[in-house]
Amino acid sequence: MNHHQLTDLLERRADDVALRAGSLPAIRRRATQRRARTRTAVGVASVSLAGATFAAVRSLPAHDDRRVVAADTTGAADTTSTTVAPLGQPLVRDMPVSDEVRDVQQRLTDLGFDPGPVDGLFGESTQQAVWAFEGVALGRPYATQTGMVDETVWQALRSATTIAPRRPDGDGATHVEIYLDLQVAVVFTEDKPTLITHISSGSGETWCELIHSDTDDTGNTIDPPVEKEVCGVAKTPGGVFKIYRRFDGNRATPLGGMFNPLYFNFGIAIYGAHNVPVQPVSHGGIRIPMFIAERVPSLVKNGDVVYVWDGATEPEQQTKKEMTPIFDYPNPDATTTTG
Repeated sequence: MNHHQLTDLLERRADDVALRAGSLPAIRRRATQRRARTRTAVGVASVSLAGATFAAVRSLPAHDDRRVVAADTTGAADTTSTTVAPLGQPLVRDMPVSDEVRDVQQRLTDLGFDPGPVDGLFGESTQQAVWAFEGVALGRPYATQTGMVDETVWQALRSATTIAPRRPDGDGATHVEIYLDLQVAVVFTEDKPTLITHISSGSGETWCELIHSDTDDTGNTIDPPVEKEVCGVAKTPGGVFKIYRRFDGNRATPLGGMFNPLYFNFGIAIYGAHNVPVQPVSHGGIRIPMFIAERVPSLVKNGDVVYVWDGATEPEQQTKKEMTPIFDYPNPDATTTTG
């Protein structure tokens, strides 16, 4: 056992003690120190836990233009075996603290996902990050994502995999790509993922509610507010958009609260929410976990492009009508009146 390994072992034991004492700041500090040592030892350019190099690009099927970088050890100077030890039992939510979970969290973090603190606890934030990994790395639609690290996910995590944009900029710009069929959003800067997150978008269902509205369809203030019974369709349109307005903090809307919303298509925004399940459940907006919504406004600016794939049509091929949200309309079966 070398010096780094011994130091890590002692720190992980200290983490377990700190966790039982409720001292998460100490755990986060040591995780950052471990990450720095690892990058110093192996080099920032190669973060493969299996010792493989980032090399040959393999294309996905024609209907899916995502690209991933696959491992290629042919002729490589590094002869380290790329065989990954099998996973004992699948890692699932709410299991006891373990080093395997820490490895998964650290690897997800290195790839651009955000599983929360690297603390060995497989909680909700780690599960959401695994959902996102299943989507963009394994191509699993949201309906087949399990949120657990089984042997397939384990092997993919430990391979030399990175996430490339479907629409490379090549000029150092920042843009957002949203994949509705995968329920994943990615912020790319200089064609590298600075954040990959699970989302919950519009469910596609028709809804009817009594609302108290103080803004119009574009977010402008209405004074005095109005009360009305309305219906709508929970649609998140595909297409190409730009972030045009933002709101800092909690914003109350007729259909619920939004944290740090970034508007890109009329009233549709990327925003923090407490409930971000594996399936689409929103009225049309892009829900992201609250702790991730704290970061997103600092990663993108007004004017940055947002590409939305609906799983059927390329964003640039969407018509203006298809890109327009279905606005609320009066409930034809309304029984209340306002005066």
